[in-house]
Amino acid sequence: MSAAEFGGGAAPTRQARSAETRRRILDAATTAFVDDGIAAVSLRDIAGLAGVTHPGLLRHFASKDALLGAVVERLDRENSEWIDAAELAPGTLGMAALAERNAGTPGYLELYTALAGEATSAGHPAHEHLRERYARVRASITEQLAALPLGGGLDPAIEAALVIAAWDGLQLQQRYAPELDLVAHLERHEQRLLGSPPAVDPGERTAVAERLPPTVIVDEEPSGAGGRLGRERRARIAESAIELFARTGYHGTSLREIAERAGISKATLVHHVGSKDELLTAVLRLRDRRTITPEPDGDRAVDRLYALADTADRTAREEPGLIELYSVLSCEGATPGHPAHDYFARRFRESRRYFLNLLRRMRDEGALRDDRDPRHESAWLPAVWDGLQIQWSYDPAIDVGVHLRAYFDELVVPGSAPGGRPRRAPS
Repeated sequence: MSAAEFGGGAAPTRQARSAETRRRILDAATTAFVDDGIAAVSLRDIAGLAGVTHPGLLRHFASKDALLGAVVERLDRENSEWIDAAELAPGTLGMAALAERNAGTPGYLELYTALAGEATSAGHPAHEHLRERYARVRASITEQLAALPLGGGLDPAIEAALVIAAWDGLQLQQRYAPELDLVAHLERHEQRLLGSPPAVDPGERTAVAERLPPTVIVDEEPSGAGGRLGRERRARIAESAIELFARTGYHGTSLREIAERAGISKATLVHHVGSKDELLTAVLRLRDRRTITPEPDGDRAVDRLYALADTADRTAREEPGLIELYSVLSCEGATPGHPAHDYFARRFRESRRYFLNLLRRMRDEGALRDDRDPRHESAWLPAVWDGLQIQWSYDPAIDVGVHLRAYFDELVVPGSAPGGRPRRAPS
């Protein structure tokens, strides 16, 4: 579906032009999408919440896709109107102010977080709309940054992609950890881009780095019975689930569809994996094992840092479906009560802990620039990675590994990168 068609059925028909009813339906849809997740909500649910009949809703919106499109278009329009009218405070770029405004708009963060992941599949009706939106925002921020004296050989286009990625990723983390302050993180980044690096927390100068685990998540798959045939069937089931979850999300995929994809009966599938929730857990564990960052040749923390970009390259090249799976489920799972919510809440928490200690080790080894705060970067780093993967899903020209290395180059002391890698001068 094209961007123009997404929401194209949103105009009231000649038989029903009640603006108040239309507004009530849009409000109800926004609330339902936020509370229960886009995929889990039906038009009948929304009609009931809006106080109209199902046929009455259909007179205003021909389909769920049209209704979702109208909700998104309304939020986009209100956002654009705010941006056009906003007067930026001196010494700011407006990013933190916009993030604060979005946080105060009911449903905005929840809806866009879910939609950004769900629409990564090219067949999703909102895919083209989001693809064009990302391109438009990148172009706007690139133009804004190109007018600044960035210095240090920084590329405005790369910096635009990085800040959008971090913004998306931090919004996602905040859905799992509400105490995370997205606005404060963006304010720090604005200061850096404007040539006034923020102060490092004095406590981070001496905070002790804990011992690093081999990877962020190390959950082992439980051993199962059933011999070779059972293991092969479970593997085939997991592969089928990965493909379908990445395409239509957890709520949009049934066990029957997974069984058909795996070439077995639903009863056989349930025998091998138990419930749908148990299958989801197995799929997430499998995804983590496949994307583990191998131990680098060197023992330095900075070697581990750059090895992450190598993992991003390998995953995009060999297992692109795992990127789509992660993007869809991490965004869909942000809704409290989703069966993946606790998994991702723990994963983000452990990721921040891992990167905090990695960056503290880099500080102790003299590889981390002294104007970089490990605690701030420990949330910013996984946010950049997650956000770049989302952008890549809409535009494969966004090379995740290249952009990660560009960000890493800004973190490290000149000459610290592995293999004498050329690096850009610091901002």
